[in-house]
Amino acid sequence: MNPITPVLEALARGRRQLRNLVVEQLPVPAFVSLEITGRLPERRAAMRGWQQWLGRRLSGRQPSLEEWRERLHELAFDPRIKGIVLKISQLQAGLGALESLRTALETFRASGKRVVAYVPTLTLHTYYLTSVADLIVVPESGELALHGLRTEAMFLREALDRLGILPQFHHIGEYKSAVNRFLYPAMPDAEREMLASLLDRIFEEITTTIAQARQLPLEAVRGAVDRGLLSAGQARADRLIDAVAFEDQLATLCANGGPAVDIRPWTRVRRRIRRPLPRRSSPRQMIGVVPLVGAITLGESREFPIPLPLFGQQLAGYETIARMFRLAEELPHVKAIIFHVDSPGGSAVASDLIWREVIRVQQKKPVVVQMGNVAGSGGYYVACGARHIIAGATTLTGSIGVVAGKFDASGLYARGGIRREIMTRGETAAMPSAFTPYSEAEWDLLRTWMQEIYHRFKERVAAGRWRSLEEVETLARGRVWTGRQALEHGLIDEIGDFQAAIRKAKTLAGISPEADIPVMTLHDPEAVALPKAPLGVWEDALSALGSLLAEQALTLMPGDSLV
Repeated sequence: MNPITPVLEALARGRRQLRNLVVEQLPVPAFVSLEITGRLPERRAAMRGWQQWLGRRLSGRQPSLEEWRERLHELAFDPRIKGIVLKISQLQAGLGALESLRTALETFRASGKRVVAYVPTLTLHTYYLTSVADLIVVPESGELALHGLRTEAMFLREALDRLGILPQFHHIGEYKSAVNRFLYPAMPDAEREMLASLLDRIFEEITTTIAQARQLPLEAVRGAVDRGLLSAGQARADRLIDAVAFEDQLATLCANGGPAVDIRPWTRVRRRIRRPLPRRSSPRQMIGVVPLVGAITLGESREFPIPLPLFGQQLAGYETIARMFRLAEELPHVKAIIFHVDSPGGSAVASDLIWREVIRVQQKKPVVVQMGNVAGSGGYYVACGARHIIAGATTLTGSIGVVAGKFDASGLYARGGIRREIMTRGETAAMPSAFTPYSEAEWDLLRTWMQEIYHRFKERVAAGRWRSLEEVETLARGRVWTGRQALEHGLIDEIGDFQAAIRKAKTLAGISPEADIPVMTLHDPEAVALPKAPLGVWEDALSALGSLLAEQALTLMPGDSLV
């Protein structure tokens, strides 16, 4: 350790102690109100200084789960704070993120402080989250729209036929449904079976969790969901909520029989909250985090200004991810790596290259995978070789399979009176063209090549999960599993969130689970810091997306989500 490090640490701790002594003299409310909003990404955005200030104002950046845990930890640390009031606004997070935030709120409650939720309207997703609260308050005009879960898939084959566009795709595994919407006029039986299983297990997870939190019979919760729409009065009578009141009455309700308490928003009081003392680093150790978020592609990671169907808002580039792994490998104080994966897959080639980085690096340092909302197909491919895999109960994962093909638009051109001449040299020169169908020889070539990719994928899973190829085949065939199902089948090792990944990473690195060491997201050392103009962002991202779509084979999950 650098001999000056203990001096700097002592100064940092002294500064924090002095700050705490000052803020202890300032008044703080008994309750702090917090607004839950946005998509709840796992890690905070890689912005610093003026970029962070400007980004929050121009893009409306919402807090990440990382920041939520820090915020709750600070509020739990300050003995003057008696509890929090949760509000929900434009929440767009997936079930995996909600599950993780719910766990963080349970930890906050375990510190002896109260959680109150004030929500004018509730869906099943937001009710699942707020059921963790000691007190759920809904105004008289509020409603519970507990309409259950659904998934919607649109099938376009008949429309494509009318347009003269022929979808020529092959998928290995009857459950591999990413291109079913183009191939079939209605949902195939295998896809229907898989989605029914997912709906059953996630519905069971949500309703069981709610029933336990509210101390209600499971049948009562499912009965409320079957009714769908409930008024605040009905919900109170059924003990689904605790009080019917307006926001201005919260001060009295939070007092729990005593005098009305003071409630202030986090933005007004955050500078007055006591903070835990900085960590001591002796010896110097840390956990490094490599995030992979979005569709997997070759090249660099990119982000779209808005989410796109099937691909989302981000592209995770192999080159970017590889540099972060190599940085983690080179830094001597990084003792273990958490690989956060939230991806529906993408490029089969890029997925294999990232898998190799995981295998190579963990020969020197342990790698723990922590799955977010989804880590399927290529998202599972990149994870399967890790020492330990953790997923949420509602995470969607698996989908071990391959899709490949193209659209033949020659019929569309012919209907429009457009003639396109193609001249070639080489037997398969026209194979990638969207204006000529595959020949039988090309179909055979495509299928043989896809079988090789599928076999390689299964080999990676078999080696990483200590299974035979025959065992992997029973779990593969493109089938998507919930995290709970994946644990039952041995595709993952543990149900948990990011905090569970930290504990496991410490254990594998030989660090005490109680040790207070930094957990730092590793940022791409070659990333360009300056933001681009909006047109440049679109051009850059669409170019990367075009490269992904030009690839022959994809390990990609369907884009339909459960709502």
